[in-house]
Amino acid sequence: MKRPARLALFLFAVAALGAGLGPTRSARADGDLVVLDGVFGGTVSSFAGRKQWQPTLWVDGSVRAAGPLHLGGYFQWLGKNFPLDQPGLGGGGLLALRWNVKHLRLSGAFTGGYLRVPLPAYVRGAGTIGSFFGLGYGFLSWMGAEVRGRWIRYFNMPSGAPNHSWSIEAGFSFFIN
Repeated sequence: MKRPARLALFLFAVAALGAGLGPTRSARADGDLVVLDGVFGGTVSSFAGRKQWQPTLWVDGSVRAAGPLHLGGYFQWLGKNFPLDQPGLGGGGLLALRWNVKHLRLSGAFTGGYLRVPLPAYVRGAGTIGSFFGLGYGFLSWMGAEVRGRWIRYFNMPSGAPNHSWSIEAGFSFFIN
């Protein structure tokens, strides 16, 4: 099993264990009903063995289904270079686990969708799967800041094009309790 797949499996196991053990009863009561996130960052991919940074903008929304489990969707813009030149647009669904411990907000999600990936000569559409882990701080009762690490796998890409990427992102979260 390759390293990204092992990392995704590890994050899933940690999220499942956390959901099983769960936060304290009072922390569950403080869970968010709706969460909207907007994060901006950099994505690193390997093009024909050469690593390249690309800017990315990610917007997602989710609704609590049960306990810390949230269901939702996302939109993503991936640029060829800064500031989102020749953006590849995409979107999909997400299954997230979100916990609140006082002002600290933890999130982990699995995603699946479609993204138009900017390549050096053209933009190519690809099916995607991915996961992210976020750490946030709610500084108001309805707003907070979040930092995320995200991994995404691209399917049906041509030779020399990336088949996966890593992103580091930061932005704001808005929530309704």
